[in-house]
Amino acid sequence: MDGFVRSAPERTLGLDEGAWLVSRLGPEYASRRARLELAGEAKGARRETKADLSFWALLDKYIAGLLKAAGILDRGQANAARIQVTRNTVEIPGLPDAFHGYTLLHITDLHADISLRAMRVLPDVIRTLPYDACVITGDFRGRTYGPFARTLDVVRDAIVPVTTPMFGVLGNHDTARIVPGLEAMGIRMLMNENEPIERDGSRLWIAGVDDPHHYRTDDLGRALTGIPDGESTILLAHSTDGLMAAAAGGVSLMLSGHTHGGQICLPGSIPVLTSSRMPRRLAKGRWRQGAMHGYTARGVGTSAVDARFNCPPEVVLHTLLCQSPPRGTPPVIPVNATVRVCPS
Repeated sequence: MDGFVRSAPERTLGLDEGAWLVSRLGPEYASRRARLELAGEAKGARRETKADLSFWALLDKYIAGLLKAAGILDRGQANAARIQVTRNTVEIPGLPDAFHGYTLLHITDLHADISLRAMRVLPDVIRTLPYDACVITGDFRGRTYGPFARTLDVVRDAIVPVTTPMFGVLGNHDTARIVPGLEAMGIRMLMNENEPIERDGSRLWIAGVDDPHHYRTDDLGRALTGIPDGESTILLAHSTDGLMAAAAGGVSLMLSGHTHGGQICLPGSIPVLTSSRMPRRLAKGRWRQGAMHGYTARGVGTSAVDARFNCPPEVVLHTLLCQSPPRGTPPVIPVNATVRVCPS
């Protein structure tokens, strides 16, 4: 697993890499991801040598110029570095008393290699925040093909202040080859896998699925394997595509990203585009699906253009609450509030 792009005949996974991916995703989804990654690398190479007239390629190419011509690019770029902290409380039925008040720092959509302004600000934003574990819901890199060593370097610097356990999943911009580098930083990457967090004899499960949006290699059944019925489970998924199955599968809380909240929104924070097949009610913030709680974070980084309008970047502190708080614990007031913590 290296951080450079191989010549065209060598872009498929080697034998050792292929076996590793099968061990993580299973044979069907490992084959699918490897095939789509190879196609993505080939498409990226063509884009470098000749014009790509697809809608998204044209958007990537011209949107910054249009914003600059309109005289608002500088403001949009400044907006993209004003990371906010959102505090969200979630009451979870059956949550063990030991996890009452347990807080997750939720980071998503870093797009580290192309969102350098936000990456420089992020460490100071999270340095003094109180939380018990950190979860990162995909899109570590911005480019969808080519080298990723730069992404790893920037991510490493951005998460230096995090000293708690870290869990992550891949997004549609991410290659599976980036996983060993992320795990070397201490991020437990969940590729249709789960891990328990133990506290005072009780457990909280963190499960994660591989990208449900582009690669469609999410296997919820595999991700939940081994979790006893009725035990509280947090599901990490880059996008909300699998929320119906997650709700039916007994997931307590689903955390996602992908949409950037729209990134460029009309006044009133109305997204122009969400890059999602899912209903717009799921594009940002809190939502419910049956008994399952959910949250789609606006993310830290940007794509297409390093600018935001009416849609600030955010990190989220999710505090888990018991329905009946344990006796003698100080009350936690339910909140869903945003605090600006960096200079305007």
